Amino acid sequence: MPAKYRESIAESAAGQIIITVDHMDKCLLVYPMDHWEKVERTLMSLPNMNRRVRNMQRLILGHAAELELDGQGRILLPAPLRDYAGLGKKAVLVGQATKFELWDADVWAEARDSWLEEAQSDDDEANALLDQVSM
Repeated sequence: MPAKYRESIAESAAGQIIITVDHMDKCLLVYPMDHWEKVERTLMSLPNMNRRVRNMQRLILGHAAELELDGQGRILLPAPLRDYAGLGKKAVLVGQATKFELWDADVWAEARDSWLEEAQSDDDEANALLDQVSM
């Protein structure tokens, strides 16, 4: 974990984080414990009679691993999570407001390039979205 986030996680979440799978992308989601508790409550409040909701709950909650940062801000990532994200020797940690995404560096570069290409397309819907974000 980058040094600039370690202190905040240590204070707000006692150094505890949750790492789980992203059900939409081949990356991992990393939550400080205090934020994870809100996510977990939200997921559990969804109507699990809906098959898609139930599957999302199974993936996200079922793969959640509670970990603690060591003195240098490191963690030992469980093998099933490493395998899911295809993590190799190089990884990328991407901040996303109240969570992080952990990507294999090559997969991240490929996805990022695809997203940039899509954002720069002549698609009116994409351009309208970019105009709103650029304000």
